[in-house]
Amino acid sequence: MGFLNKLERFASKSWPERRSTLRFYSRQAFSKMPFLPVRLRLDVAPGECLRFWWSYLPSVDQPGRSLLQYWDGEDGELRFLWKFLQPEMTFFDVGAFHGIFSLVASSKLASQGRIVAFEPSPRERRRFKLHMRMNGVGNVRLEPYAISTEIGAAKFFTVTSGLTCMNSLQPPAVDHPIREISVQAIPFDHYLNQRKGPSPDLMKIDVEGAELAAFAGASNLLTSIRPLIICEVLDKVTQPWGYNAREIIHRLRNRDYCWFDFGVDGRIAPHVSRETYPDLRNYLAVPTEKIRQVDRWVRG
Repeated sequence: MGFLNKLERFASKSWPERRSTLRFYSRQAFSKMPFLPVRLRLDVAPGECLRFWWSYLPSVDQPGRSLLQYWDGEDGELRFLWKFLQPEMTFFDVGAFHGIFSLVASSKLASQGRIVAFEPSPRERRRFKLHMRMNGVGNVRLEPYAISTEIGAAKFFTVTSGLTCMNSLQPPAVDHPIREISVQAIPFDHYLNQRKGPSPDLMKIDVEGAELAAFAGASNLLTSIRPLIICEVLDKVTQPWGYNAREIIHRLRNRDYCWFDFGVDGRIAPHVSRETYPDLRNYLAVPTEKIRQVDRWVRG
């Protein structure tokens, strides 16, 4: 009887309401297939569309987007990445998770640049590698390190289901089960001295509250190399570490960086710092001496 009632309610809806309902249940069904190969699209610039293979759809629907349009709320950052990266540049993807930033960077640079991704979670590295294989990507170096202050073994806490993007070097503030594993940690400066490769022109860092620890081990990176930095600033992930997210803003401002907000089109606007950062968002930190470079390639 319950099913028949639902069917009657569905039949009584207008066509737009039926279409929305069908879309919702279709996405719910597809999201339960953990390794469903789907061909997604991302409009990276006016007249430019990037198509790539991905291994799942999320359960959350976003009105105004087609079922196969990339969805993850980072459109502006990815469009900025596409605009900014130029031949021979190096991009560091720190906290790479499943690899969307590395994939976009790889598509833009091809063989004319260098991409280094850092992901300490073995589970996430497997998914990252799968996405690179699905798209024929061969120009990304994947490192298994957690970026932090000290070198050596470190405890790492993986969320076993649900918010698996919140894996961290500190137990994250989630209601889902957590598993503790051991990973290798390394400071930025030590990694760069050890590898002797090109230094990053741009880096994305999303390490679930370990940002201040990462910057503490990056004195040379921040004073001499001076890359642009796409950085998550979120109170929910910094509070388990004992600090407020605004300290990330202050730390890089003290290093003579200026902060910007991302627009959905990839353009940037000056950021006005706040006391609290409750929203899941990334921001851009630019060395003051490179602001003209960003103006030329991104704002113009």
